[in-house]
Amino acid sequence: MALLLCACPALAERAGPQHFAQVTPAALSEPRVIDPPALYLGPRPERPFLEERAARMEAVIAAGDRQPDQARALTDLAEFFFAHAMAPEGLSVLGAVDSDGLPLAHRLRAQAFELALGLIDVRERPLTLRAEALLDPAHAEWPDQPLFLAMSHIHDGSCVDARTLLDEAVQRLSRFPAPVRVRVLPGFLECAIDTGQWQLARDIAASFEDYPELRDGGAYHFLLGQVAEAVNEPLAAFDSYVRVMDGRDIWAHRARRALVTLGLTRDALSTSDAIRLLKLEAEMWRGDDSAGDVLDELASLQVIAGRKVDAIETYGLLITRRSGTEQATVAQQKARALIEDLYRKGAEGEISLARFMADHQRISRYFRFSQSFALASELFADTFRKAGATKVAAEEYATTHDYLTAAQDLGITTAEEGQLSRLKVKEAETLLAGGQFMALGALLLQPISLADPELKRRFDLVSARYFDETGQTAELLAEGQGAEEGEETTQILRLRALARFERGEWAPAAAAYSQLHAREGAEMRLPDAIRYLLAAHRSGADSRAAELAGEFPSLTELPGWAEIARGLTSEAPALLPLREETARARIEKAQETLDSLPDVGRLN
Repeated sequence: MALLLCACPALAERAGPQHFAQVTPAALSEPRVIDPPALYLGPRPERPFLEERAARMEAVIAAGDRQPDQARALTDLAEFFFAHAMAPEGLSVLGAVDSDGLPLAHRLRAQAFELALGLIDVRERPLTLRAEALLDPAHAEWPDQPLFLAMSHIHDGSCVDARTLLDEAVQRLSRFPAPVRVRVLPGFLECAIDTGQWQLARDIAASFEDYPELRDGGAYHFLLGQVAEAVNEPLAAFDSYVRVMDGRDIWAHRARRALVTLGLTRDALSTSDAIRLLKLEAEMWRGDDSAGDVLDELASLQVIAGRKVDAIETYGLLITRRSGTEQATVAQQKARALIEDLYRKGAEGEISLARFMADHQRISRYFRFSQSFALASELFADTFRKAGATKVAAEEYATTHDYLTAAQDLGITTAEEGQLSRLKVKEAETLLAGGQFMALGALLLQPISLADPELKRRFDLVSARYFDETGQTAELLAEGQGAEEGEETTQILRLRALARFERGEWAPAAAAYSQLHAREGAEMRLPDAIRYLLAAHRSGADSRAAELAGEFPSLTELPGWAEIARGLTSEAPALLPLREETARARIEKAQETLDSLPDVGRLN
């Protein structure tokens, strides 16, 4: 090319335009695309597995870091794994092939096996960009492309696109090792059936006899069932599916699903029985798109049967198990419509409060971090507040606020403008209406920013009524400046200590609880005692924490308290000094254990 470019000016001087026109197309035409080598030009020699693997590994070791020897040895090892249909192992080996600086032939061969291995990988991972490039029309002359292109379409669930390639792909597949044929043939047979290529389907089915793994196997009988359904022979289909259903592989799973569908379409199975069978299948098969489809079918049947709360739960389960997938997104949308209808009925009195509460408790664990569910649970709290169940309503406002705040902090969702403030104001109003003054006092001590004038007016009214009802002044509640310890009420001491604790001001919280303890002694309430102990520990007063761990008799009655006490007070072994991270882990362990105890907030 360089000589040609250098010669062009001289040629232009000696030759006429017609000669230059003859040179230009050849010089400027795009270079021909180089295809990978055709795989398996002849039968592959059979050797004992361990013997051949050892030989391939020795070749890799002998090549060292020398290129292209290393790339050749690694690709040979990947080819060995492909020949045994061991895709994860082969792809792992090819990941070590550094294509930079390799001759083109070595790069293309490694690239071809990366594509082949990726298409038989049962983990259903996406192809690498290098592998996918070989499916481009630029490589249409590569003899192996029709096979791999058909496999790619089937892998993507598009048999229609594979239809015209299938005959040629089956012929090409016959040149590949038997374990690869065993892996690929069931998909080819299913695609031939789905696209109505009956002669090809018969030929593929007949070839199953050559492979012990396929002969009389799950794939064979399931696909026979599919053929029977296609020609309207439901009894033959039923018999085929039953022969497979007790297995544990994908074909047994599909047979069990097919039996449910066949039973419903032929009126041989009631909706309640189908729901029962799909619930069992949802627990037996997990982790892939088919598992998500089972849950979606189950929820649809539950809606048809009028069991809408069950359906919401099922959608919640689908969202949990298939998080981040398109299936989860669709399930979220379906669940939202059902949730809105349920909470509208609850608010309008179409269902009893007891049932409304039970339904809410069942589904809330799946949807708490959703902004739309926060609106529904606010409506739930409004309904119970209106009915006079102020304790239930106040707790729901607080819980909804906390989950929505956490979801927003984690970037999961975004609250409506003013939604968080509205929840806090409603909680304060409900606590006041229910005479829950201690909880209300703790809420009033929290820093709450209210931009909406109407919400601020309502919150200020609650504050004023609280002071009037309890006979306290706002100044005393805020800080108690200038008041002697004896002049403060026990309630104020408790509220101030709780506020310090909630803000994470451990030393002031410990001091405040110390004042409260001095006044109440052994009669100090259990939640206050637990917070006192934690505040002392987190402020570094470990000796005081150790004393408190055994000072309150009521603590020893709590399940698991001995474990908590050991975690807070035990000395670290001399050979393993208590480093900062170890100490922090111990504190978190204690907090986790405390969180597992009965709701201490309800023991006030």
